[in-house]
Amino acid sequence: MDDRWNTMLELVVHPRVSARHPQLSDEDVRVAWQNSFFQALRTGSKNSPEYLWIGIDGKGREIEMVGVPTATGYLIYHANTPLSKRVRDGVKGRRT
Repeated sequence: MDDRWNTMLELVVHPRVSARHPQLSDEDVRVAWQNSFFQALRTGSKNSPEYLWIGIDGKGREIEMVGVPTATGYLIYHANTPLSKRVRDGVKGRRT
């Protein structure tokens, strides 16, 4: 993603992310989102519009993130590392 675009938006990381995945800090998720190399609209989601991002955090880990737009940016309510099999298989050959 274009870093100029990412840094202009507010990114909120839901507290459940670090509660469910203590190996990920809010900062890890923010850095990965700013360094995302894949973004896709998840069609058919009950939270539509819902997006999936994959990015690299400051420790070099691939992080999958799922979130929704807000009035000022995005709310990330799911993040995980390593990538889940479902995400890995879903994006194979679709990377942007």
